Amino acid sequence: MYKNCSDTEYNCIIVGAGAAGLFYAAADETEGRKLIIEKTSCPGQKLLMSGNGMCNITHDGSIKNFIVHYGGKGAKIRTCLYKHNNLELTQFMEHAGVPLKERPDGKIFPASMKAADVLDALLAKADRNDFAFLYDCAVTGIDAGSKGNHIVCISLSDGRKLQTQKLVIATGGASYPATGSDGSFMDVLKRDLNIAVTALKPALAPVFVEHYPYSELSGISFDDVTVSCGGHTERGPILLTHKGFSGPAMLHISQYVKPGEQLTINYLPDRSIAEVYRTIRDDQPANSKGIANYLAGKFGLPKAFAEKLFSVPSRKLSSIGHKELENIVHLMMDRKHTVSGTGGFKEAMVTAGGVSLDEMNLKNMSLIKYPCIHVIGEALDINGDTGGYNLQFAYSSARTAI
Repeated sequence: MYKNCSDTEYNCIIVGAGAAGLFYAAADETEGRKLIIEKTSCPGQKLLMSGNGMCNITHDGSIKNFIVHYGGKGAKIRTCLYKHNNLELTQFMEHAGVPLKERPDGKIFPASMKAADVLDALLAKADRNDFAFLYDCAVTGIDAGSKGNHIVCISLSDGRKLQTQKLVIATGGASYPATGSDGSFMDVLKRDLNIAVTALKPALAPVFVEHYPYSELSGISFDDVTVSCGGHTERGPILLTHKGFSGPAMLHISQYVKPGEQLTINYLPDRSIAEVYRTIRDDQPANSKGIANYLAGKFGLPKAFAEKLFSVPSRKLSSIGHKELENIVHLMMDRKHTVSGTGGFKEAMVTAGGVSLDEMNLKNMSLIKYPCIHVIGEALDINGDTGGYNLQFAYSSARTAI
């Protein structure tokens, strides 16, 4: 479907109408012929899914605290984040007609809690900035050499060729491929531009373990646990699903786990093993409760989870012996599972990998070899934690590229 797209020469063409591409179009007020090319029939499909449809735009607090949420690459994008920070993003959205609200956990959402309001505002601003839209069309080739460093020629799946003075790559990663961000454009970049692309892999994905014991407890969550694997530790909420572990702490550690490694979960992270053992032992003589009821009440564990830990959950606490008591503490504070894998791209919230940062001039998000080609958002080898950090980088990188 074409909308206002009869020209063949443009001042700026954006490839991809996801969050990063739309942030760019909504912010670029420069004059000229401008176009967004989207391979699907609808813009912002993944944006509509973000935050379970509520769109966690960014996070509160000092932008200095954001750096650690992008792993080892956070320091490389420090300037980008500082220059176009979370305060600027919240002001940008509110000026676009989207009032925001902050949750107690620091996550910032549209006040309506509707991702559609964010998408509508970005599309409206892109329209006011005179961007035309071309849907159901993919970019199949890039020729950055025929006109020197000032003109890029792109080939389209409909057979046309367009020229532009500035090309912005905002094609995303490979997560949720049904939305259009299937990672296939990385092959075009490698083939036509000969640039390094770090292999794509799922990030912020569920973690699966061998002999997963909690299928019948799907939906039960824990507000604060520690999860360790492969030399990495994460702390935060987790969620039991019908086939594995999810929730922020598990999603964060998913990019570090490997099949065969030991995943260790501590459901009582603010206590020591010795303290918990001593507490239970001291309570034994005068306590006639069943062990599951006792643990649920004493340590705030979900009762169904506590019952699942023991073959006879109604057995009296007072009847538990020394070895059994040690095992109880182990199950709550040092529970080990063998990793069998993680969710694939269909389940991962974001993608790790993408255009290597070594290829980039991060001062303006342009390719060093091709200064008129810019790469933003998830198409880059940057992925953040849950909590609004990925949308923040989509915005920051887009503004830096303008």
